[in-house]
Parts: sequence; structure tokens; C-alpha cells
Amino acid sequence: MKKLIVLLVSMLFAVSVLGAGIPSSIKGKKLKMALVKEWGTGTHMIIHINGTKAEAKRYGIDLSIIDANNNLAKMAEGIENAVINKMDAILISHGKADALTGSVEKALKAGIPVIAFDNDFDVDPSIHKGKLVSLDQYDLMMGLLSQMALVQELDGAGNVIYNRVANVPPTDKRHRIWEGGILPTYPGVKVLNTIDLGTNNPMPRAQTALETLLTTKSNIDAVYAVWDEYAKGFYNAIVASGKTIPLFSVDISDQDLAMMQSNPHIWKASAAVDPTIVGQVQIRLALKALAGEKIPRYYSLKPVLIKVDDLPSKDVKRVSMADLAEYYDGWGSTTDFLEDWMLELEKQK
Repeated sequence: MKKLIVLLVSMLFAVSVLGAGIPSSIKGKKLKMALVKEWGTGTHMIIHINGTKAEAKRYGIDLSIIDANNNLAKMAEGIENAVINKMDAILISHGKADALTGSVEKALKAGIPVIAFDNDFDVDPSIHKGKLVSLDQYDLMMGLLSQMALVQELDGAGNVIYNRVANVPPTDKRHRIWEGGILPTYPGVKVLNTIDLGTNNPMPRAQTALETLLTTKSNIDAVYAVWDEYAKGFYNAIVASGKTIPLFSVDISDQDLAMMQSNPHIWKASAAVDPTIVGQVQIRLALKALAGEKIPRYYSLKPVLIKVDDLPSKDVKRVSMADLAEYYDGWGSTTDFLEDWMLELEKQK
């Protein structure tokens, strides 16, 4: 009997310790967060939204989704409305810093943590007070992985049609690797032409641009896309030409995977991060900030290089983004910033 009593007391103590592990600033409170996105369409964005929703639901967080539909003024308004509505944290996806910094500063001055994805805000520490995170997909590494795959395909020498998208933080980072690392290191790699058509409806415009080059240049050895929206246009142009020119890129979608499997001799590889993980990490960083714990000012997620040679043939299985966890570690979920007290919060939601 005495042993049973001791056991019961130990169990009650363990439960009380676990419950006490939830920070007092969060324990027993119904948290509200807003996810403000520049746009919410396309496979990547939809998966990011769903991943964020799932992670918020896991901890009993009320999550509001604000899709600005590519309207930066609406995006800034969404951030400011989140401040007015006293959201506990604000998550941001994309946007332009010059259009949003003022609104972000209003949130931070109100003591609201801001977890931004694919955007860098230059905010003084006296304003953000350790509650601002710039999260990215490790764009420098994604550039390196995809560009080195191209270099290896060419054995270090060949003529390349290169794509960049200037003045967009993630694509600028990818370009820095090419300009500052790849070209000086492998002088045999020559850029025949650079295609930069901005962010407005790039896929058909990229296709037209490459189709023109394919009719005027016969010495193209490879094509590189700094963004998969361009890669899809380049792919269509190469297929239509009847030529076999290897294509390398950054980012992935279900449509990309279908194209890769349909013509594995063309679209060879793309570096990417699972957008589900982006949402998971944004929610967890926001929780840590609300708990008063230290969060990083900058954080990069770990990318993988998705190679068509790693995937089954289309006749065996059509692979979607949801299937990539079968082929690559680090896809589908992450333990980054997952604290023990969050697991307890999950149980008590």
C-alpha cells in the first residue's frame, strides 16, 4: 500500500512539473496569430498555409490568414489590422521591405513578435527588442546545391542560359552564389545570356524568351532557373524545341515534379525546402517569443537537392511533394525549435 501511495504521489508530481513547464505568459491563454501573405496561390503557398494551420491547431492557436493577392498596400494594411486586433504574433510571407517596414515597426512597437519568411527588415534593435526573425530557405545553400549540380553536369565547362530575378531577397541571395562563387571558381562556365523578366507572370514570358534564344543559339549546354516559375517556362521551351538540354533550378512544386518525371533527361534537379516546415517553424518561433525565450534574428532552414535520378520513373509512381519524405530526410517535418513545453501545450489545448 505504501509503495502504491509513493507511486501515485510521484505521478502527480510529474504531471504538475510538466504542467508548470508551460510558460506563464502562455499557459491557459487562447492565443491569436495572423499569417499575412503577399499571395496564397500555387502549390508552394498552399502547402505553406496548410502547414501553418496544422501547427497552429496543434497548440490550440486561432490563426487568421490574410492573402494580399499581390497587393503590397493590402499586405501592409493586413499587418496593421493585426496590430489593431491585438494579435499575439504576426507571421509574414514574402512582400517587399520598403512597402512593409513601417507596418512591421508598428507591430514591434506594440510588443507583437514578427516572424517573417523570405523577407529581410532592417529594424533597429531598440525597436524589435529581440522579437523579429527573418526566416529563409537557406537561399545561399539552395543556390550552391543547384548550381553545383549544373557544374557537375557540365564537367566544369559549358555555355549556360542563366536566369536571375533582381531586387527580390531570396533570388538575390541565390544569385550572389553564382556571381561570387561559381563563375570565379569555374571559369569554363560561360553565360551566353541572362533572362530577368521580374515576378509578374514569369512562366509564359520565360518560355517565349528561351524559345527565341533556342532558335538563334545552337551552342547552349545547360539552362539555370533561379526560381521554379521560370524553370517551368524554360522546360516548356526546351521540350517544344525537341532538343535535350539539361535544366537546373530552385524550389519545387507538384507540377515541377510531374515535368521532371516526364522528361528526366531535361529537368535534372531542383533545390528546395518543404513549405510545411516553414509554417511549423514560424509558429514555434512565435511561441518562443511569447514565452520570453531567446529567438534568433536570422534563421535558415535546411534545403535538399531533389534529383530526378533519385525518383522512380513515372511508370512506377507519379511523385508529389507529399511523397518526397520517402526519398529525402528533412522533408515533411522538423524538430527545429520544438520545445518540451510545446508538447505539453499540445496535450492541454
